[in-house]
Order: sequence, then C-alpha cells, then structure tokens
Amino acid sequence: MSNKYLDLLSYFGIGSAHPGGFGLTQFILGKEQLEATQSVLDIGCGTGKTSAFLATKYGCKVTAVDNHPIMIEKARERFKPLEADIHLIEGDITCLPLESDSFDVIISESVLVFTDIALALREAARLLKKDGKLLLIEMTGSSDASEEVKHKVMELYGIQQLMDEEEWKEILKKAGFSHIEILENPADMNPVEIEDMNPSSYIDMTLYDVWDEHNQFLTDFGNMIGFRIFKCRL
Repeated sequence: MSNKYLDLLSYFGIGSAHPGGFGLTQFILGKEQLEATQSVLDIGCGTGKTSAFLATKYGCKVTAVDNHPIMIEKARERFKPLEADIHLIEGDITCLPLESDSFDVIISESVLVFTDIALALREAARLLKKDGKLLLIEMTGSSDASEEVKHKVMELYGIQQLMDEEEWKEILKKAGFSHIEILENPADMNPVEIEDMNPSSYIDMTLYDVWDEHNQFLTDFGNMIGFRIFKCRL
C-alpha cells in the first residue's frame, strides 16, 4: 500500500528526514567507536546519506535497505561516485534475504514506525550478531496525547500505531532485546533545516498538499509527538 508521506520524502529526495536530521546521526555514530572491520545494516536507508557517511567516514562494510523504488534510485545515484563498500538492496525490512547473525551494528532512523514494528524488530534481532547493537531513532507519542491526535498522526503518516517510550521498550523486549538504553539528545541540537534534497523531475501536486498538512500538524500538535534514541543489545 502506498504511503503518501513516504512518497513525499522519496520524490523530493529528502536526505536525513528523521528527527534531529543528519546532525543527530553524526552525534549518535560519533559515540559508537565504529571500525572499518564492522558490518553495518542501514534499515530504511532512504536516499542513502547515512550509509554513505558510514562507508566513507568509518570505512564500514554497509548494507543499505529500502523498499521504496524511488529511494533506491536516489541512493544508487548518491553511492555511484563513491569508492565505498555499500551493498544496496530493495526489499522488505520485515523479511530480508540476509544471513542471521551478520551485523555488528544495525541503524534505523525513523523507519520502523512505518512498518509492522514487531516483525521488523524480530528481523533485526535475527540479523544482529550476539554482541551487536541496534540504534534506533523513533517517533513517540506524548502519554497525554488524545485519541484524536493519535488518529491524526496515524492518518497523516500512514502508520499503524503511535507508541510512547514505555510501549517501545516493551515491544523491543518482546523482540528479544534485553538491554535497552535511552540515549540523551545533544543539548545544543538546533531545529533541522532541510538542506539535502534531490527532487524528481516530476512531482505529483498532491504531495505538496501532504507537505502542507505535515507542517500544519507540527504547528498545531507538534508538542504531542517527539522521538527517542534507543540503543539496544540482545
């Protein structure tokens, strides 16, 4: 089923559309002491900005996965001039053609909320090495968000559920993650400006409406949704 919000990100080619943007990505990865010997899976890689950074900055062996063909096209375009070890896959992140216990690090930046979360987390647990780590940036709802607001979020973003921090912890535990840490946001993180875009030659006008709806929602109810950074181990 098509998701208009994800189509918006794809056709406009927005890199690092997740909360905190690329600055937050750099902050999180900068704490992890990544090495060139490590294998990293980027779930929902989008236009490939994080995957490219992992491969060029740290020399990691990166597998980048997305299920949107436009995102795959733009990620391939980004990777083409790079001399980097990146394996790009178009596929369903709840069921990937990859061997179990394959990755030292799995990263997912505001992606799982758009999937069947329980299935995606079980797949991540299968693919992660026993001593590996899962890094997530995920949307959370305020504990006092009304049912009306939750419905608006699910309708606008095409998601099945809006979970708070405790609900995320519970579903992570059920997927097999026994060590779950909530990482602190950088204190000096500024509002994200969209700087990395690679728009398609044709963009349906309805996607501009989705962008307007997204901005209006943030104006009206932005205080009702937030995000958490999870660092998880099996």
